[in-house]
Amino acid sequence: MLNKMEETKFYLETLKTLVSTPTAPFHEERVCRKIIEFLQQIGVDYQLDKWGNIIAHYQKGQVSRPIALMAHTDHPAFELTEIGAPPEYSGANWTATLLGGVSAKCFEKPSQVKLFRFNSDEPITGVIVGHSVGASAFDITLYLYIAESAGLELGDFGIWDLPDFELSDGFIHARVIDDLVGCAATLLALWKLVQSGAEADVYGVFTRAEEEGLIGAELLLQSRSLPENCFVFSLEASKALPGAVQGEGPVIRTGDRVTSFSEQAEFILKMAADRMGSDIVKRRANPVVKVQRQLMSGGRCEGSAAAANNYIASGLAFPLGNYHNVAADFTLQPENIHEQDFFTGIELLYQAAILMPQYDQLFTASRATANQAVAKYESRLINTATNIK
Repeated sequence: MLNKMEETKFYLETLKTLVSTPTAPFHEERVCRKIIEFLQQIGVDYQLDKWGNIIAHYQKGQVSRPIALMAHTDHPAFELTEIGAPPEYSGANWTATLLGGVSAKCFEKPSQVKLFRFNSDEPITGVIVGHSVGASAFDITLYLYIAESAGLELGDFGIWDLPDFELSDGFIHARVIDDLVGCAATLLALWKLVQSGAEADVYGVFTRAEEEGLIGAELLLQSRSLPENCFVFSLEASKALPGAVQGEGPVIRTGDRVTSFSEQAEFILKMAADRMGSDIVKRRANPVVKVQRQLMSGGRCEGSAAAANNYIASGLAFPLGNYHNVAADFTLQPENIHEQDFFTGIELLYQAAILMPQYDQLFTASRATANQAVAKYESRLINTATNIK
């Protein structure tokens, strides 16, 4: 077993490995290979579905209801669609389509990028020199100048030329936090289960093309690849908001921009937070750890897909700065999360997993506490009801 310092280092190294790996919607193969390598190293079984989603499964002991930790492997980027560019975009020699939601304002000034061929990890540098916007705000065409484009083909993808991974003043800065931090947290929660040998039933689900409309998640959920009674937890780095503040802990997510999630699933996250010493359930004067609870309305996440497909869903979010790399001045900058939010989130997922075998007893006990107050005061209500005329 690792000591606390070694564990922290391992967490950060695992996250660094993932976020330093180029990815884009439909081009997640490099990250998926890293995920599979990690699963193989820790001895957790997995399968690939026909769409390339990864479904890992840790099971030990008898558990009545499993949980699924779901995170996506892509991030906003772009794909080459045409050699050449319209003459009004002076200097451009390639055309690309934006994949994922990034404000068009970010492309009003030149932006440095790196491009990747399917069969090579050696980047080719380029610069976005112009853009045009179609029918929707995120229907954006990019025009690039690529000086040395030998070997590039239509369908190759590009990413923003930003630092892979940096630590500064308690924050993690990376080109891709959303949602490789969710992937890392899932892998590390599984690692903790393996290390402890805990009795639990947990699926780790790593989906594709989330940024283009939750595509991989929708297909996986529609195919009923997870047990019908599974609680699905969407793991995301989600835009920091009032009530979801960086450094104040991971956020138990009550919903997203379009969907309210389930208290039935959220309950076990709150019990885990309580077990860790947060003040989410009990108003402790001096909570041991920080955990938040909030409606994260900055975007739609895979919890919405789970709920729409009749799974019981909840979520956990890491408050994110520079969401989708969009800084306040509309320049492309690294995303960031607080280190401690990341560490606490991993432990919260682990504790939720090992508490699930006790779910029915915990829920019954919580209702008993509520019923104590009812029993204490019911007669008083009856006696004073006659005062209401």
